[in-house]
Amino acid sequence: MMQTIFSVIADQWRVVLGILLLIILCQVIIGSVLRIIFGNQLTPSEYLSLGMSGWILSASLLSLLCFFLGFESSAPFNLFLLIGLIIILIFYRLRLKPDSEPDSKSTAFFLLLFFLVSSLLRLAFVSKAILPAYFDSAQHYLLIKIILGDNTAGLLTSLTTSYYHLGYHFLTAFMVSTLQTEITRTMLILGQMVLAIIPISTFFLIKHKTRSNMAGIFAVSLSAFGWYMPAHAVDWGKYPALTSLGLLPFVVSLAYLLSQNKNTLSPQKQRALYLLLGVGILVSGFIHSRSLVIIGIAFIAWIIATWWQKLSQVQQVFLFSVILVGIALEIIAIQKQEILTLVFDPYINKGILITPLVLFLAVFAQRHYPQFTFTCILAVCFLLGSLFIPVLGLVPGYAKLTLLDRPFVEMILFLPLSLLGGLGLAGLEKDIQHTKIRFIPGYGLISLIACGFVLINAFATYDLYPSECCVIAGPDDIAAITWMDDHLSMDVRIAVSATELKVLASDSFEGYVGGDAGIWITPLINRVTIPLRYDLSFDEQSTLDELCQMRISHIYIGETGQTFYDSLHAQPAWYKILLSMPEVKVYQVLGCNS
Repeated sequence: MMQTIFSVIADQWRVVLGILLLIILCQVIIGSVLRIIFGNQLTPSEYLSLGMSGWILSASLLSLLCFFLGFESSAPFNLFLLIGLIIILIFYRLRLKPDSEPDSKSTAFFLLLFFLVSSLLRLAFVSKAILPAYFDSAQHYLLIKIILGDNTAGLLTSLTTSYYHLGYHFLTAFMVSTLQTEITRTMLILGQMVLAIIPISTFFLIKHKTRSNMAGIFAVSLSAFGWYMPAHAVDWGKYPALTSLGLLPFVVSLAYLLSQNKNTLSPQKQRALYLLLGVGILVSGFIHSRSLVIIGIAFIAWIIATWWQKLSQVQQVFLFSVILVGIALEIIAIQKQEILTLVFDPYINKGILITPLVLFLAVFAQRHYPQFTFTCILAVCFLLGSLFIPVLGLVPGYAKLTLLDRPFVEMILFLPLSLLGGLGLAGLEKDIQHTKIRFIPGYGLISLIACGFVLINAFATYDLYPSECCVIAGPDDIAAITWMDDHLSMDVRIAVSATELKVLASDSFEGYVGGDAGIWITPLINRVTIPLRYDLSFDEQSTLDELCQMRISHIYIGETGQTFYDSLHAQPAWYKILLSMPEVKVYQVLGCNS
């Protein structure tokens, strides 16, 4: 595996180095702003975690600034500029010299090392990916291409006809323009870097609340390798959702810091923190609008948990029981709907060892950190409930939306579970420190065992490579699309395979999406494509009539995915084969001329 990883670095060093430098620069910027506000109140490890979780904020603002200014220069110059800015900012930060816990700097070093190792491992995904997976990725590519082309009219058209979230696309376009790299490789590598950073962002909340470095590290290991989510989101092409998810812990952490320090910070610093929080929420929504729903859920859950703590013990137990019963009923309702059952696959079927461990630790979390624990449990309840809450008429062309869809809930459930695990380990630490039973291992050993268990389970079950379920493009597809670009005129109309999309609780039809690599023809070579059901029988007269009515001139049969069944050879008078490869076919439609 290491050989394939190093081959990716050798081939794509400019992308890898450029993204890493940008992450470091943006982390230093955010960390420096927070140091001005909080001074010595936070430790180096906490500043590192917060800065890493907030890098997307400063990077997004930078990408928008450069887009509107029309900034463009050579890749070597931009790399040199990034390195210079990083050196200046690091020198500035070293002059601040905040007081810290004795082991905080070593913990910060460990987190940085964890990120670098995780980044290397995640590049294994890129080594096996020919194009970003799934049909969503092709649309993301097209929007990035439009932004890079400075096509304002095309961008406005995409905004009015597509329900995609442009914050991610501006960020990726900025990196492509700055580093002068290829769009698909940048998409792939950026996605893996975001995955490597997300776990580091979970450290702050656990460490700041529990004052336990090991509990924070355990939360990091859970969110990195405990379940196959959120990493599987890149197999679905959910790059905007994943990028917004990377910023969510930062927004939540700022809100928590504001609530805890509103009486100690000066009015000027409070205003600065409010401004930073507000911009963070806006950017998060710009990257993916449904992240605003998650922020709202976190806020409501925290308010309810704060009120809950003021109740009598009997009332607390009653309300806690009601929430648990509510979650149980939601699970039953979800299990009864085939389209929604997959939401639990990472956490029950594939996470059969890790999820019970977290639930066991949640008992200790509830004993010692009740408000935080109840907030996480409420968040889980609200996330599952959002699958059934309709949002009618909010987005043009989408009449039957719910607050959150199944893929989004599936990919974000890891976050409250990871926080519960970290809180639970910290609670277990307190119980061990107060026990006098000699044969119980020390807390440090138990923490190492817990982290080791997660990593060993990941070694046995975790797959770093693209999932076969979602790969819709192979080597023959790339060769065939290149051939089409050289041999087909610009006015052709090509039929491509499409399949139905269903991810909502209503199980309603939401439209057709690309079934194979044909979905990449328009983004890559600018030919018009017409999506048709993948199960069409092309040897029937009604199908030919449909092709003629839509003025389709060619048909593409892809290498993998849900492709057309090749029945065209049965009607040589209707279809002429132009390109025949082992797995890919391109036909010309002749029957409309007869």
